[in-house]
Formats: sequence, C-alpha cells, structure tokens
Amino acid sequence: MDYNWELGRLKETGKFVLGEKTTKKLVKKGEVKAVLFANEPHLKSEFDQTKSPKFTVPLNSLQLGNLFGKPYPVSMIGVIDSGVSQFRENE
Repeated sequence: MDYNWELGRLKETGKFVLGEKTTKKLVKKGEVKAVLFANEPHLKSEFDQTKSPKFTVPLNSLQLGNLFGKPYPVSMIGVIDSGVSQFRENE
C-alpha cells in the first residue's frame, strides 16, 4: 500500500479525527472504523484489544502532522469514514 497516496485520499474524501486523546475517546464509543499510528510502536500496543483495524504508517508524528497541515505532531488518527482510501482492513 502506498501510504502517502492513501493518506491523501483519506484527507480529501474521508472523515477523521487527529490526536491520541480524541481517537481513544471515539474508539471507546465504537465510532472509529480504523486507527492510524505514526511510526511509534509504543502507541499501538494500547489498542491490541480493540476490534478496529490498525495501521502503522511509515511517518513519524511530525511528518504525519505536517501531511495533515498541522504545525504540531500527530501521533494517531481515528478514521470515522475512510472515504475512497484503503484504510478499512487490517494491514
């Protein structure tokens, strides 16, 4: 999967939330269809028991934040609607 391409497709056509705190909150409510992680393995282990598909993108949190137009790091993205991106199934 070309993660940069798919992240662009998600950004343009999907619905999502940025950040660990908001993503965790929506995962607990069952509103997240997939969780995307910056390339920081310690984050993913907290979500091992969730049923939502999990993807680790090959970008650090600064790069991920920059890709989504934020001047700060983004370690996690909660996908509410994947749009035309492929963030629907487990990696």
